[in-house]
Amino acid sequence: MLDSYRRDLQCRVYCAAHSKTYEPTWERVRTSKGDEVSRPIVRMEIDGRPLIFTRINPDSKSTSVLVRPRPNWRMLKDYLSGIEDVKQGLTRKQRFDVYICTTAEREYALEAWRLLDPEGSIFPLDQLVPRRMLCVPHPAKKDLLNVLRWEQIYAQMMQDPKKPPSILVTDESRALKGPAAAAATMSVIVDDRADVWEDISKKDLLQVMPFHPHKEAACDMLGPGAAPQAEYQAGRESDGELQRVVNTLRELRSKFYTELDHHIKPEAQRLMTLGVSEALQANPTELLPPMTPMSELLATSQFKPPAALGLTEREDRASDLRLLANDHTMMTMQQQQQEVAAAAAGNGAAAVPAPAAAAGGVAVSDPRKRRAAAAAGPPQQQQQQQQQVKNDGAAARPQ
Repeated sequence: MLDSYRRDLQCRVYCAAHSKTYEPTWERVRTSKGDEVSRPIVRMEIDGRPLIFTRINPDSKSTSVLVRPRPNWRMLKDYLSGIEDVKQGLTRKQRFDVYICTTAEREYALEAWRLLDPEGSIFPLDQLVPRRMLCVPHPAKKDLLNVLRWEQIYAQMMQDPKKPPSILVTDESRALKGPAAAAATMSVIVDDRADVWEDISKKDLLQVMPFHPHKEAACDMLGPGAAPQAEYQAGRESDGELQRVVNTLRELRSKFYTELDHHIKPEAQRLMTLGVSEALQANPTELLPPMTPMSELLATSQFKPPAALGLTEREDRASDLRLLANDHTMMTMQQQQQEVAAAAAGNGAAAVPAPAAAAGGVAVSDPRKRRAAAAAGPPQQQQQQQQQVKNDGAAARPQ
């Protein structure tokens, strides 16, 4: 469908599942530089899952993008923004201050977030660039302290636009008892990758499984007998990841305020009755006992990550997507080739299914090898090609 959106002169999308062509809605948005552009947006749902098509640069078809919100994103958004309180007839209360740190290109990241939270319920969209979103250029790594002091970095950029911003965090800056350092101990990171973060930030990481909707759909279609076991398990468990994130954040917040109410507030009230000088009141962290860091609360969370989180390598997932998505087609082609070969032999033998092939056969559970075998052809054809190379002295190129 993305290809039809990209090719159509009017940015329409034809959905075969609905037998319907969707027309775009042109929405006026602001870029990171403040310019106003009109983007063609197409929204639809397939099997209850939303799909959103957009074009970052309306004049460039190559910037067409398909955004697939992850299952339970609405639940996570409602929790973070406090909208779940309103739905229950209560007063809305924001649960967390949310910041975004990404290695994606800035214009894409801005548009993706606008489509995920068009109402600006988590924070106003005009705060996104100057206060809430840090885009980290490759190959630099993400750092929690930089995320929390992004507003300060951005202000420096605006004062001297020609001077590149410094996002290097030194040991000296970490030792400073500033607001960002204090906020870091009360922060939690939600990401599907640990390797993109500095080691010192990883202790605060709530890692989730990567979201690969195409591959997970292919695994589900193939079933546990055909899809690789680790990939099938990952696909089945991925849908509930944002539910786990909501449960974990709810638990962490409860632990934080329980400690605040039962330990910190009573001590603060005791000090106030004794009488504390104004100089000491200006720096209450020197008087009050320290809060338990969020990293320690996270380590004791009862909502553990799924077992499939560490079973797959991220680098293989994109290539496996193509293999699994075409798996049924490959198996059908192999069976047809075997049936034709059996009929040509005239022996009336039944075609041997791909899983039970003898010498040179390929196991169903390994789609990479099966694809290679399908490209090379049956073992008999491979032997004929090898013999031709010996006789002619020239390499054979499959057509």
